[in-house]
Amino acid sequence: MPGVSPLDGTELVNLLADLTTGSNIHPGIHLIAVGARAIAEDAAAGKLDVPATQLLQAQLCGDADVDVVALIGALQAWLASPVTNAALHGLPEELQKTVQHQGELADYGLRDPDLREPGARVCAALDQAERGCTDVTDEKRKELKAKVKKANDQSINRPK
Repeated sequence: MPGVSPLDGTELVNLLADLTTGSNIHPGIHLIAVGARAIAEDAAAGKLDVPATQLLQAQLCGDADVDVVALIGALQAWLASPVTNAALHGLPEELQKTVQHQGELADYGLRDPDLREPGARVCAALDQAERGCTDVTDEKRKELKAKVKKANDQSINRPK
């Protein structure tokens, strides 16, 4: 059936729609949603292999120093700081401090290593599947995390 997406009727497509429709959606948020949709559609269309899926999992939420969740936290802190967001300059000083503190807490919370555990486990399981192994040890997870970090550090798509 032409025009039907494998994403239709899913929670993911509903979230994407919420972030792409409406007059108050910032163009940057729209681009994030478009990118997320492209990734999901590539997965559904079989355009991703196991290593690509593993890398995407790590880039989304696998390492607090190099993933999308950390990026969101850092952006929240940036937007909440009167030093980096001129829109906050007119607020009373105490309110500026409160807003900045809450932004810093959001950033800190999104960098929590426990938040990465499920993503790291997905990556480790995919690594094991790729190697034909069944055991996923903590040591293996640490090794995989280092491997993903190294790959991200070497990526030409990443600013240096």
